[in-house]
Amino acid sequence: MKNFALIILLIMLFGACNKNTSFTITGNVVPPEDGQMILYGFEKGNPVATDTAEIVAGEFTFKGDIDIPDLRLLSVKGKNRYVAQMFLEPGRINITVYPDSFETNVITGSKSQDIFQEYIDEMVRLTKAENELQQRYRQSQISGDQEELEAVQFEFQTMMENSQLYARNFIKEYQESPVAAYVYLMNFYDRAEAEELDSMLNMFEPINSSQFVEVLKDRADGLRASGIGSVAPEIALANPEGNPVTLSQLRGKYVLIDFWASWCNPCIEELPLLKSIYADYSDKGFEIFGVSLDREKQAWLNAIERFGMDWVHVWDLDGETPGETANKYGVNGIPFTVLLDKEGKIIAKNLRGEQLREKISGLLE
Repeated sequence: MKNFALIILLIMLFGACNKNTSFTITGNVVPPEDGQMILYGFEKGNPVATDTAEIVAGEFTFKGDIDIPDLRLLSVKGKNRYVAQMFLEPGRINITVYPDSFETNVITGSKSQDIFQEYIDEMVRLTKAENELQQRYRQSQISGDQEELEAVQFEFQTMMENSQLYARNFIKEYQESPVAAYVYLMNFYDRAEAEELDSMLNMFEPINSSQFVEVLKDRADGLRASGIGSVAPEIALANPEGNPVTLSQLRGKYVLIDFWASWCNPCIEELPLLKSIYADYSDKGFEIFGVSLDREKQAWLNAIERFGMDWVHVWDLDGETPGETANKYGVNGIPFTVLLDKEGKIIAKNLRGEQLREKISGLLE
């Protein structure tokens, strides 16, 4: 009996050590053409070319290894667009690519892709319904039919709510597939707080090596680090003069970290109030630490001068890791503000308008 159990154990170990990770993609381009097909993976959310195959009379082949199903893109060299997307997994996958009609592609042999296609089909249906509602809305605007306008708005809101409900049900049903993590990322990443992300990460434990789950882990860590009651993560960047500035240098003052950009209209609209608050309280222990998300340095510098923003400024696209500060603070849109006490702890987030003035007034008067 012991020998039998040992044999079973060895078989299980042998099977685990020889888990199939190889894949073969056999493809056809319609209409047939010659050229090169490029296969893309992702690094930190950005497409990165991982392999190239020759297209001969419309046919191409990729071979390789993959540990867990993951999203891949295809493009034909010389064309400035992707021609296919798929969830790649071990096994033999066949794809028929229609370069001029992305939605017409046919992919077989990947169970993960079948799951993904189910989601895509629902999104296509919703997009069609949304387009129809937009047409009705425009027509009712032209005709001045207020009753129809309100009906369309109600239908649109209901459709959006149903879309989110569908996504959550889909994620729960396929929670052991990386496709579910991807769908969660696309639908709820920006609005989820740390507690919800932790709950989702527990659910996604069987697929915790997926790149999509890794992104959710980073997001949850960032939100926890920048939650109310936490010491604000350090910021160390150069000011407009090129001199290094750190957030911790302002300890002893109440500090408003203001994530903004010159191209952000709501940010600019908020400036008169910020300038007023700064004028009233900067000599009473209040400071603003502006973190610009401008894409161009000169645009940032021009805006500071044009609008007379006399507080501390740094540029988040400077330094070794561009955009790192916004990521650390879980910024998902601007304007985005974080208020710190004198010890550098976060006491409020996203205060704007008179709420911000009332808070600062209560602290310093």
